[in-house]
Amino acid sequence: MLTGMRLNQRQIEIFNAVMANKSMTAAAEALRTSQPTISRELRDLEQQIGFNLFHRFGRRLTPTNEAQMFHSVVLRSFVGLEEISRVAMSIRGHGANHLRIACIPAYAEAILPLVANQFLSSRKPVHLSVHSLEEVLLVNDLTTRIFDIGLTEGCHDYEKAATESIEVGEVMCVLPAGHALTSRQLLEPHDFENVDFVYFSHEDPYRRKLDIIFEQGGVNPRYRVETTTATGVCSMVAAGVGVSIVNPLTAVHYARKGIVLRRFSVCVPYRIHLWRPSDGLQSALANQFIRTLRETAKGMKAEADLLARAID
Repeated sequence: MLTGMRLNQRQIEIFNAVMANKSMTAAAEALRTSQPTISRELRDLEQQIGFNLFHRFGRRLTPTNEAQMFHSVVLRSFVGLEEISRVAMSIRGHGANHLRIACIPAYAEAILPLVANQFLSSRKPVHLSVHSLEEVLLVNDLTTRIFDIGLTEGCHDYEKAATESIEVGEVMCVLPAGHALTSRQLLEPHDFENVDFVYFSHEDPYRRKLDIIFEQGGVNPRYRVETTTATGVCSMVAAGVGVSIVNPLTAVHYARKGIVLRRFSVCVPYRIHLWRPSDGLQSALANQFIRTLRETAKGMKAEADLLARAID
């Protein structure tokens, strides 16, 4: 019975060290303890949680599937502790010049590098922390309130938080170079009938919107791969796995890497949803970052519009 179970922090630290260092010997060295101690603590942890974390072959350990799932949660707690430590150091060192951003991977790759370059080039030294995670997990992390700005696709309700949105145009079709559909100027839903398609997971809000569009049109794309991020989708498209429909930011970013863009006949507006803590004073640094974000998003929207006109 796991109800009320409280895990020992030392056991979690040892488990994380073994997963990170790939062996008990290396974990023992990293934690400055003995291998027998590592082994004993792992067995105590397994007994407490009620499932095996490792397959044991002599002194070799191979993580079980359960261990991989467990470690994904453990990692998040360690990342949180590291971020808290950085915040404490920033406050101690007059941390007004430290800005903490949480976002989905698509923004970390497609737009935030441009924003960071513009933002940092016009200011005195500023330390930016960018925490990138899939939205279903990021929503929970934003409730920790250690971030100054959160950027998500979906609009979520947060206690004591101010939210707004940034318009970035419409979703766009992305195709491998040389694909048959690149001969079309504007793609209709029926153009995707029985076409190899790279899709998002069911939790994605834009996946649900596309599902409705395809279902209403009686269209059945041939789903080849499902992945959780727009960057993952575009990487699959670039490799020739299939076609897809993604947000305009990632589409423009990958157009610079050889992917072909086409407009979608159904208008599906795309917005960045922005989160900020509503209590306390609003940071002038965060305000400037958001202004730079809006300017960059406006520029990328114009670039997407230009690409769309160029193919007419």
